[in-house]
Amino acid sequence: MQVINSLIEQSFEYTAEKENLAVRRDEIGDLMEIIAYCQDNAVLEPIEYREALWEMCVEEGITFADWLYGDGTGSDDDRRRMLEALSKKALMESDKDWPVHETSNLKNINVTLGGFQSSVSTVEEYVQERRKILSSIKKVIDYEAFMQSCFINSKFAKGILSEMKHISNFSDNTKEITKALGILNDYAVNLYQQYSTRLEEAMRILSVLLQRECAPDPKHSEDLIFTFTYSENIEGDKVAKTKGVECSPHLKLLHSGSNLRIYFYWCDHEIEGGKKVLVGRIGRHPY
Repeated sequence: MQVINSLIEQSFEYTAEKENLAVRRDEIGDLMEIIAYCQDNAVLEPIEYREALWEMCVEEGITFADWLYGDGTGSDDDRRRMLEALSKKALMESDKDWPVHETSNLKNINVTLGGFQSSVSTVEEYVQERRKILSSIKKVIDYEAFMQSCFINSKFAKGILSEMKHISNFSDNTKEITKALGILNDYAVNLYQQYSTRLEEAMRILSVLLQRECAPDPKHSEDLIFTFTYSENIEGDKVAKTKGVECSPHLKLLHSGSNLRIYFYWCDHEIEGGKKVLVGRIGRHPY
């Protein structure tokens, strides 16, 4: 799946309510969060703009190009951040025809400065749009390839695709799987930090959020060890490492008697600094 992130230049144009970029600092901050998300190692996609952006008037008599290099009203810090995004190609001039013609393998996300029709302007909206695209993917191989870019606070076990290939009626269950992975990605680490001595409460909250059962499986702990890869800095060099982690509890998807499950562990300080939920298996129970 290829995603084109299209920056809509008209959203930069000044209005009676938004007369200059000084009053749009929060919106600029929101745009910077989307840019940062797109530059995460799991995504690495630019946000593309058209040449017309440079001549868009961001306040009366001041174009975006004028503003960027010091004219008009606005924060020098905002100018610096925008220039940095441009210099690092996080914001990149498009060489494509607009509007983007979408196909089953090519999708477009319109990104804007502030609220605008048929677009996203916050990182939360942006992530939800990516996850909608993920839910629409029918082939399990394509789903797994795009999955990490939709859940950047998650770490997936080595070889997780091998079990996903056995999910019955996969294309009918992508919305369910995506919703569950989204809740784990967005809540699991914080719940662990808050309830590390009372994990039953963390599981209860996940159950409420997903409206699905979340439960441990202590009788089969030996079958729930999954391998994760990560890197460790040793004397200034990044060294590849692997670690087996018991991934329990699990979420039962669809209904309480379902054999479609997600086995996970809250986090591990050696893997990604303990900042990501570890997803060991998506599919059948492993015993």
